[in-house]
Amino acid sequence: MNNPNSISGDDSEPGARIYYGWVIVAVCFLVMTLIAPIQSSFSVFYVAILDDLKWSRADTALALSSWYLAGGIVSPFAGGLVDRYGPRLVMPIGAVVTAGAFIWTSRMTQPWHFYVAFGLLGAIGSQMLNLVPLTTVISNWFARHRGLAIGLISGGLGLGQVGIPAIQYLIEQVGWRNAYIVLGILIMIIPSTLILLFLHRQPADKGLTIDDERGIWRAGRGTVNDGDNSSGDHRTEVVVVDVEWAQTDWTIRRAVRKSRFWLLISAMVLDTVALTTITVQLVAYLTDIGYSAALAASAVGLEGVGNIVGRFVGGAMSDRVGREKTLTLGAIVIVCCVMLLSVIGGLGVPALVYVFALCFGFGHGLTLPAFFSTAADLFQGRHFGSILGVCILGGYSGGALGAWLSGYMFDVTQAYSVNFTVSVVAMTAVAALIWRVRPGRIRYVRSISANVV
Repeated sequence: MNNPNSISGDDSEPGARIYYGWVIVAVCFLVMTLIAPIQSSFSVFYVAILDDLKWSRADTALALSSWYLAGGIVSPFAGGLVDRYGPRLVMPIGAVVTAGAFIWTSRMTQPWHFYVAFGLLGAIGSQMLNLVPLTTVISNWFARHRGLAIGLISGGLGLGQVGIPAIQYLIEQVGWRNAYIVLGILIMIIPSTLILLFLHRQPADKGLTIDDERGIWRAGRGTVNDGDNSSGDHRTEVVVVDVEWAQTDWTIRRAVRKSRFWLLISAMVLDTVALTTITVQLVAYLTDIGYSAALAASAVGLEGVGNIVGRFVGGAMSDRVGREKTLTLGAIVIVCCVMLLSVIGGLGVPALVYVFALCFGFGHGLTLPAFFSTAADLFQGRHFGSILGVCILGGYSGGALGAWLSGYMFDVTQAYSVNFTVSVVAMTAVAALIWRVRPGRIRYVRSISANVV
């Protein structure tokens, strides 16, 4: 007997077609892979620009700070535009704007050119292609596998980062200016084509419903019978703990009145501070302590490999054991990696650079799906894109602060020890804050036997 409170279906029926939501995931993953170098390649362009234009580290890093800050401001509007007009109209426009920003960046001669071209226009364009619009679309297509789906698409950020050594090679061969032009052309053509051909805002656009994902939504802590299944297969259900909260029609105005919203934003701010104080200066740090630029770039690429694995694992893990435990594990891994990075120079062992890169990327990868899934667990609804965009504004504000601070702290101290300390303290605070947010007290995912009654 079917439970009327569940969205059910027999996902084992012979000849069942693949749910189109997984096509959406594949397209979003490829889009993320192609736009990931916009931010992750900054560390290799950073060194080349410093060598060529002789700007200070703080002044040059301010371009990335501008990118984070402008991106954060744009994010709520990007999510809202996708909510209203759909990804097939909004996102190709973002690709064109981003390409134009990169071409202007390739011609810059003054710091303010960098701030406006890369920091402002690049941020506007890239945020129309980035995780906020993509997560908005994914959240429309998935219920029980939401964490996994978000983890998969965010894995594209890691895969794009794997290409950093190729970008370093491109810079060495044609110069940083021409490298920006090449990236701009690629970003304009490929993502737009994929989006226009395959990306749809919601299941109804393909004649489907969320029921076709075979998700089970249930109010309360009871069990559900989704039909007889003698094989004893296990499925998952999303258990709604706080029914009143889950049934609220969340808007930005309602969300900002809740402490959970501000605690989540605080955690996202500190998370990006912890990461950018390390990543922006990573290539410069490794070359300063005696490693080659090629090894440093390969470490950034290897970090992307760890990031891919972490995002896949983090997405699935957050669905299995909860967002809180997943994010805490990611924070612990990052703290241990920063401590390792602080002693790598004295040890002079290149293999440890690769160990750091893999594990740091893995820890970072664990956190992002948990953050985005937490936001969806708390504020899913018609206005989720706009709410998520405001959350991202907080996170990007932390990135802006961390990027500039990383350069400023080095200019003042001529050392990296303050960067390491700030990163460790901030990441420890993230682990504490997520347990105050407690998305598991709103709804959580659990595995059940298909024939439980």
